[in-house]
Amino acid sequence: MTQENRTRPLAFDGTFVKAHMVYDARNYTTTGVVTNLSDEPMYIAGEPIGVIPPWRSVILKDGIITSGKCASVVHVPNDINLGGVVLDGWKWLGETVPEFPRRTPLYISPKDIIARVELNPWKLSNSPEPRDELQQFDIQLNLWWAPARTDAVIHNTHSFIELHTQIFGHGRIQLFKDEAGKEMYREISASPGDTHDPIVWVVDKRTFSYPWHRGWTDTDCIWMAIEFHPTA
Repeated sequence: MTQENRTRPLAFDGTFVKAHMVYDARNYTTTGVVTNLSDEPMYIAGEPIGVIPPWRSVILKDGIITSGKCASVVHVPNDINLGGVVLDGWKWLGETVPEFPRRTPLYISPKDIIARVELNPWKLSNSPEPRDELQQFDIQLNLWWAPARTDAVIHNTHSFIELHTQIFGHGRIQLFKDEAGKEMYREISASPGDTHDPIVWVVDKRTFSYPWHRGWTDTDCIWMAIEFHPTA
């Protein structure tokens, strides 16, 4: 029999951001940005009951997850001196990416593998040409922090499928026709509780094509990366 309401802290749980996982939630009361990290709907108590689709999120305030297979809960209890989050074991991105621009204040938290799932990557990415194939992925989470008006650098390569959930502050994901960023053709808003649709094109089971894109912060921001890493 599956044990209900199993919880554990996430690797980036700390002083400034509280973060944990809950598995097989049943009538589980919580507060924060709750992201449904499964391919099954998550249900929230209310009149009428709320339905959170797979890979989407909601803000709860003493809300009740009546049922949910796998979810993260991330909460900023106090935003005073929130930039101090980078002292909770976080790193400036340039420490691991030598070519990263020295003056760009973008910081990354520790990473955490939270589940292994089997799903169809073409359907996950809303591909107009889906294949009827399943694949296993490890789901990896981490947080990012950047102050207001940070250009998080235009790029177009990832070896995984990526989504983002906004935790704190307001920003945008901007898509461009070119690496120089002279021709933006699409913009996705990011407010607390938002999880955007994938912007990736699945070429095959280990090849993913991304447009030129970047994160942009309008205010101080914390967001969560949700990465689907192929296991084979």
